[in-house]
Formats: sequence, structure tokens, C-alpha cells
Amino acid sequence: MSLPRCLTQDFFSQVADSISKSGDQFFQDVHESSTAIKVLCIQQSCVAENKYLVEVLDGSVPVQYKHTCLALVPPTADGDKQLVGKVISFNQYKITPTKSRYLIILTRIVILPGDYRHLTCHLGPALVYNPGFSIEPKPSNPPTAVVPSTHVDPAGPKRPSDDFAAPLKKSTGPYGAAAAPQPSKPIVKAPETGCPTPIRISDLTLYSPKWLIRARVSYKSQIKKFSNQWGEGQMFTIDLCDANGEIRATLFGEAVTKWYNFIEEGQVYSISGGQLKPANKKFNTLRHSCEISLDENCQIQLYQNDHSIPAICCNIIPLKDLDKVEVGSVVDVVGIVARVKDTKQIQSKGSGSSTEKRDILLCDQSATPTWLTLWGAKSQMFPGRELENNPLICFKGVKVNEWQGKKLDTTPSTKITLDPVIAEAAEVRRWWSTTGCNMSFDGGRTTAETNIEELFPVRHILNAANQALQFKSLGDSGITFTTRAMVEVIKESTFSWPACSECHRKMSNDTGYWCCTRCQSKNHPRHTYILTMKITDATGHLWASAMSGVAEEIMNKVPAGELISLLEGGELNADGKNFMNVFEEARLSEYIFKIKVTSEKYMDEVRLKYRVMKAMRLSRNMDLAISLRIRSIKEIE
Repeated sequence: MSLPRCLTQDFFSQVADSISKSGDQFFQDVHESSTAIKVLCIQQSCVAENKYLVEVLDGSVPVQYKHTCLALVPPTADGDKQLVGKVISFNQYKITPTKSRYLIILTRIVILPGDYRHLTCHLGPALVYNPGFSIEPKPSNPPTAVVPSTHVDPAGPKRPSDDFAAPLKKSTGPYGAAAAPQPSKPIVKAPETGCPTPIRISDLTLYSPKWLIRARVSYKSQIKKFSNQWGEGQMFTIDLCDANGEIRATLFGEAVTKWYNFIEEGQVYSISGGQLKPANKKFNTLRHSCEISLDENCQIQLYQNDHSIPAICCNIIPLKDLDKVEVGSVVDVVGIVARVKDTKQIQSKGSGSSTEKRDILLCDQSATPTWLTLWGAKSQMFPGRELENNPLICFKGVKVNEWQGKKLDTTPSTKITLDPVIAEAAEVRRWWSTTGCNMSFDGGRTTAETNIEELFPVRHILNAANQALQFKSLGDSGITFTTRAMVEVIKESTFSWPACSECHRKMSNDTGYWCCTRCQSKNHPRHTYILTMKITDATGHLWASAMSGVAEEIMNKVPAGELISLLEGGELNADGKNFMNVFEEARLSEYIFKIKVTSEKYMDEVRLKYRVMKAMRLSRNMDLAISLRIRSIKEIE
């Protein structure tokens, strides 16, 4: 595993050795280093203002252990609080013992430039804590009789820092005491004097020993039935928000039966007694690093409506910034509906099931119109001509996709709010009433044309793809790059495949007659391009595939069926060109390519696949425009 070379090697091993050899004086001293110590952050959790509990790696190889530290991060000018994937540099630290292991407190911190999140996204689950930092539990004294008392311990509650590095243990009751008998119905009460003080959702961490939150349910899912090796089960999820953040909670089994009808979307509840665990980002798209697991023994009380808690908690991004967001990410947007299309029925090729979709064009003050697709029941949320009156809508939790440029799609958990009462919506409304209503929005963005300055050399694409494959960070959606390169070679041996004109599946010709094995159609196939070509620039080359319309564009718009006829008949087409002439003309042409990198498993070997998603041929005028634009950017820098 290749980590950044700047990381300090064997730092934590040396600290562990010092802990085992030194006495209590080692924990009392503040240690300083003459040279900066550099570690890589792979997880973070905010515990207080400018204080973060982080899991880090040093430069030790092989990579086996992660280490828990408390980082005292000074505020930055831009307010950026993202530490994951960043290299943390410090030259002062202190060791403090906690309940289960030693905690390292980092001070005099500098966050170095660079982003290594592609290395960290799969590292955490595979690593364990260094046993050299563990604290062996002391043998307990023989139990003695305890006299019941109602007096409060004068020592006060245990310090939260004692549990920073100890995993939260599941207790039988909400605050560590024995669970009280559960009533037949959920508890419903107004706030009482003397109740535990709620904490902010943003302050919840894996090391919060006892907590109570007061939050609004911003989303409630349907009950999902499932079956696994332990039998059948059921679950549902809720998203909780307060004035400072949001977090997801999941309920399983008996908790579903007890709480599902009691919890209502939009209501405020006091919740305690759940178990905090790391958020599973495969299913949880909220920004919080933790999620809550609630069971039938947790405490959920309906609270009187607290107007300080917003109805929705959004992290709105301008539509123009979608170009910087990776495909597959989930974002929150707000905008005016500038155009709307009719509802359509879409049939899935795989399952054969049908669903409804409706496309709307969103715009905001950034004047970057973007298409958004409403799927399923959400396409029927606005009956009649309501969408044609340019309503202001907030979409929380829409997925970023790419189809002829960046676009957005709703998901089952997307929350749609008409005329939201948030600051970003007020700005959009003000822009529309003064400027936007007089503008013309004919269509959405085209990424390849608006971002032609973000070009990567072929060598960079190869290195980044290999690094992503090594650290298993490609994901299901892959990575997309834009590059300027030339088509050097196109293979003539296999350039098309016979597609059924009815169901678009591959047809066979085993008996001398074309036949589709799926729909039994015997019509003549519609030949479709599947090119394999070598793409080259000054830094290197790669082999990529191109399909259908993109390949036809590269082949100078000569249909694949016509090329098959030229190959079989050995004749000339209307332009006087034979089979080889068509390929020769397609070679040595320069394009702006949008290339998607994915991985596949073949013969137990994982390998990379490069596919051309879009190809824009360069003309002399465009070539000059690109050069001038790049030159102007460099002058600004």
C-alpha cells in the first residue's frame, strides 16, 4: 500500500515504546519535536469547537494500525473543517490515559495542502488499533454491600474525556441503569423541569457515553422486510435534524413494531438510549460521521413543537458547482422551475417493470440551468399545471448523474419542499423576481463544452486509475476524466455487434438466419458500433472502447450497417470510399474525450476498463479558443 511519502515513519511505535518504558512523568510532560510530525487523517468526529477526535496513520509499512488522537485545530480563514484525507502536521503533543487506551492530544497543528481521500475511503474498516496503546483493566476489589442512598455523588458526573477512546457499550436502560418496565404504548409527554440537557446533533460522537437529543424527524422511510441467515426481519430509518446538524437513525425488529406508528415526519422528539456507530456511507448519505441504532428499550418522547428546530436541514450548493461534484454523490439544491416536460412511462430492460418520470429544468442565481428527473410517485406530486408557474422548490438528497452533462435524479429518500423558508431560497426568489424572470432557459448544461479547461494528460488518467484500483476506491460508478488526445489506432477486426431491433439484445446467426434468443424476432439486425481504439497524447496512450452514437461520431457518422456492407460486398459507398478508407479517415483525428474508468473481474483478475462517453472533434477555431483560454487562466494564476 502506497501512502504519501511525507508521513513520519514509526512515530506511534516509538510513542508506544516510551509508554511501556517510562513512568507517570511521561503523561505529565508536554512533548515537543524538533521536526514536524506528519500523519494522515482517515476519520474525524467533532467533539467541541475546533476540537476533533481523529483516526490517523503514520508512515509505517505495512499499514496495520490506526491511532486515535484529539486534534486541537486552529480556525482557518475559509472555515474549512474537512480533515479526512488531509495530512496533519504538528510538533507538540501530550499523552493522556483514558478508560481503555492512551489518547494522544495534538497541538500546534497545520493542515497541509493535498487531498488523499481516494486512499482513505477503504482503509478504516481493515485496520485495528495498535495494541501498544491499550490499557489493561485493573483487577476489581471483592464486592461489598452497598447501602441504598438517594444522595448525589459529590464527585459529580464522570468526565466525558474518560470515555473518548472506549467503544460505547449497550446498556439495559437509557442511562446505564436497569431498564424500567415498558408500557404498552409509547411515552408521550411535554418537557419537564429537571430533564437531562439535550446536546447538539453535531456534537454526537462514537465516544459520547450518555446522551439525549431533541430533534425533528425530517424523513421517515417505509418498513422494509428482509431475510438473511438469521431469519426474517424488518427495519425502517428516520433522519433527525436540529439547528446544528442531522443524523440518521435505524430501527430493527421489535423496535419497528413499537415505534413506527408513533414516529411521525415533521414532529419533534426527545431521544435517548440508542447506540452510536460509524455511519455506513454506502446507504447513509448524510454528512454526520455517526448514525444511531434504536431498539425497543430506547426512550422516545414526543416533545412540544420547538420552533428553534428547522423543518429541514440542508447543505445547499449552487447549480454551477455541480461540475465539481463526483457522479453518484447526493446533494441538496434549491431553484426555480424554468421548464417542465410531460410525464413519461419508462420500462426497465432488465426487470420489465415500468415507472414514471418527469423532467424539470431548475435554475438559480448562478444562471446554470440543470435538468432534474422526478421518478416514481414524486413525478405525480405536482398535479395539473402547478410546475408551469415557476415554483421555487428545495430538493434535499438528489443524486448527481451524467447524461449529456451533469443532471440530477430523485431517490426514494429525496425530500421535496415547495417554497422553503431558508436563506438560500430567499436569495433565489429575489434573483428571479429582479433578473431571472426575464432570462431565457432553453436547456441544461453540456459539461464537455463548459469545462474544456479541466483537461488531464493521458498519463495522469492512467496513474489515477491504477491508484484508485489499488485502494479499491473506483466504486460502482467509476471515475470520469476529460482529456485532449488523438485517435491513433482503431481495430477493424471487431467493430460492431448485431442488435435486435425490437429488444436491443444481441442476435445470433447459428443456423444461417438471424434470430433473437429473447423475443424470437427474426428481423434483420441493427448493427451497432463497439470500437476498440488507441488514444494517444504527448504523455502516453491507453486503449478505450466507444459505443453506439459516440463511436459513429468518431467514424465520421458512417453507420455501422453501411460499414458491414462495405466489408461483405467489397464495394464503394456513395462517397467513393471502401471499407479501409473509412477507418483511415477516422484515424489521426483529435478530440476532447470524456473517458469513464471502471473495473471488471475476468478470470479472477481485476482489470481496468476505459470507455469513451463523449467525443468532441477539435477544429482549428476551437483549438485556438482552447489555447487562448488556457493562456488567460495561467496569466490570472
